[in-house]
Amino acid sequence: MDFDVPPESVDFASEVEEILSAPETERLLQDVFDRRDGMDGNPRELYRHMGDAGILAPSWPVEYGGRGADFTATVALLEQLVAHRIPQNLYCISVQNVGSLILAAGSEHQRKTLLPALASTELTSCILFTEPGNGSDLAGITTSAERDGTGWVINGRKTYNLKSVYADIALIAVRTDPQGSQYEGLTLFLVPLNAPGVVIRPIPSLANEQFHDIWFTDVHVAEEALFGQVGEGWSLITQMFAAERTGLDYYARGRHWLDLVEERLGDDGGLPSDVVRAELVRHKTRITASKLLSCRVMQNLQDGKSDIAESSFAKWHCSESAQRIAWWALDTLGWDMLEPGSDAGDRTLEAAFREAPGMTISGGASEVMLDILSSARVFDHAPRGD
Repeated sequence: MDFDVPPESVDFASEVEEILSAPETERLLQDVFDRRDGMDGNPRELYRHMGDAGILAPSWPVEYGGRGADFTATVALLEQLVAHRIPQNLYCISVQNVGSLILAAGSEHQRKTLLPALASTELTSCILFTEPGNGSDLAGITTSAERDGTGWVINGRKTYNLKSVYADIALIAVRTDPQGSQYEGLTLFLVPLNAPGVVIRPIPSLANEQFHDIWFTDVHVAEEALFGQVGEGWSLITQMFAAERTGLDYYARGRHWLDLVEERLGDDGGLPSDVVRAELVRHKTRITASKLLSCRVMQNLQDGKSDIAESSFAKWHCSESAQRIAWWALDTLGWDMLEPGSDAGDRTLEAAFREAPGMTISGGASEVMLDILSSARVFDHAPRGD
């Protein structure tokens, strides 16, 4: 792994810092925090402001709305978004997950029409895989799609999906061959969420962001909505998981929370106890390891060498590390941390405490990540005696 950060990425980080510190960005961010829509707070105008500045897909090729930059520019972007309290989930789902899959596996027509729109956030996307009856077991998907002569008709229900209400299109996994094996019968579609027959309902959440239930009742989509080939869904999902599970967003949040705790520890001018300082160093070491794991995954993706086991390990380590930092923050700072205060740090740490329980479930539960890792037998490369 190359530990050098290109000068262009350093310059890009400074550019992002300037844009995110600008008064207009702060005004739009406050509009999100005000939650005037009665839900999470619509971030799309804020995202369009950043998209107009051309900073949201720095590692994509220029012809698809990016800058052709190194993956380290994306790392710098996520770190800056978190540090400036910009909500990241819609961005990560739409650009980093769905967009990256389109870049890697979409048709040239899909790349040219969808990627620039996603990079500018004129178009946003969500992911609809999870269902009420099977959770993380994607092989148990029952939502169906059947040909009707002019396209496809989709019926079924998806649940526990983030940001669906703010998305224009959904990458949805459905079953197109009920007679085939659980894995061979899956297909992906890109479905407009304003299509007749789509109903979206919120599910209250402990964290700041709501989940959604989505029903599809005789939803007709054209043949062009098909993503990849019929029956190719499982291999595409696996390919997307390698890009989705970099752990980058979890690392960035964990690092930011740890920085805030360290600032709070020094607020009274005194030194923390030896025990607290030792724990602080331990968490700093762990979050640094998270960054290195995440960067290794992203560098390999950039080099065309994705590995689902490696990605699963990075996601596990980054989310577990961030969750532990949130728990430790409460143990160290006490219950006063849960009282929203007047400064951003107080509110951020309180929100972190509520977000932490779901970090090791969403995007791939820790138990599933470890199962993938162990099944891949990643330690088989170790030398063995005769």
